Amino acid sequence: MMMLKLHLESLNESVITEFLTTKHLDVLSSFDCGKDGEEQTTFARELAWMAHRNCLSTVYIVRKVDNPDDIISYFTLSPFVVSIKIKSDMPEKRRELIEELKNKLRDWLGIDVRYSSIPTILLGQFGLKKEYRGQGIGKEILGKIIVPYAVVSAAKVGEIGLSLHANKKVAKKVYLAENPYLAGKFEVISPGGTYELFYPFVEEVRQLREQLVKNMLRKTSDRTNNS
Repeated sequence: MMMLKLHLESLNESVITEFLTTKHLDVLSSFDCGKDGEEQTTFARELAWMAHRNCLSTVYIVRKVDNPDDIISYFTLSPFVVSIKIKSDMPEKRRELIEELKNKLRDWLGIDVRYSSIPTILLGQFGLKKEYRGQGIGKEILGKIIVPYAVVSAAKVGEIGLSLHANKKVAKKVYLAENPYLAGKFEVISPGGTYELFYPFVEEVRQLREQLVKNMLRKTSDRTNNS
């Protein structure tokens, strides 16, 4: 399983991102995301291992390199689809957003998308320990860790972006605000009290898919030549 080690500018420390295992459970049992993070706290303490073990989602933890017990964040990724079907009873604002997305998809992909939905990766949960909130660490983790992990998963299976749902306040403060660690921006698919958001990475996943295919063909050729 891929393990990513990098330096976070906002934290001024190096971190490691790794697959959730039983060795992390004691620390997660007291993980606290603080005020307005109750859902993420409950998931970490009570649901993360169940969801991960039963393949309902894949849970990753982000911890300090020099302190394995200091988990600063976790996130979950799983397959998802975004509906782009226009319905007669759809609110006008949502209809406009879907039409706009379909036009952008045409530009990104170079083809008309004739499906009723598009495959994506869902960022189901993203928890940041309360001690590290308000310092830009979450935005850096999103751009430098979560999106790259999602791209790798998408290239292997076939998805073209990252999806998530966030309440209006969080959506505007975190995902729709300026983020220097992201190459693009999140698209609003559905407004309201809870926003449905979509971050496209069509070109990134296309390039990685091409590289994966080249590597596979090279390995096949090598095995044939050595047999």
